[in-house]
Amino acid sequence: MSSPSEREPRRGGVKFVLLHHGACASGCHYRIDPHGQRHEELAETQRGPHPRSIAITIDGDFDIAEPGAAQLAALKKLLLELKLRYPDAQLGAHRQVRGEPSTTCPGRRFSMRSLAAWSRKELVAERDAILRREFERQYSQI
Repeated sequence: MSSPSEREPRRGGVKFVLLHHGACASGCHYRIDPHGQRHEELAETQRGPHPRSIAITIDGDFDIAEPGAAQLAALKKLLLELKLRYPDAQLGAHRQVRGEPSTTCPGRRFSMRSLAAWSRKELVAERDAILRREFERQYSQI
């Protein structure tokens, strides 16, 4: 696999934000460590492990344990930022890519179902509230 600096530029828009656990992914755009610190691993303009996606690794093996509260809070903050930049991007798990049967990534103990429900309701509502405030701020200055 090529190094991040040697990767090709992304072709096409961002269609997915895909989650991985630490034991599974390399070359992702973002990594969230066990303390909830976010690290940029690859520029969003560069192609990651999956075309037309932004890849996020959450450090840990979530077949064994659940992610920590700090990791989930950092993940939700990052997902909000990405939703503002890529409003049509859908949230997904690595195991969902082409029906990937050989992986449980991001792990059996990672509650993808509850995160997806949060994404459909609260994330979209929060994004819309930010956009509404920004719109009102800009037009109040005219």
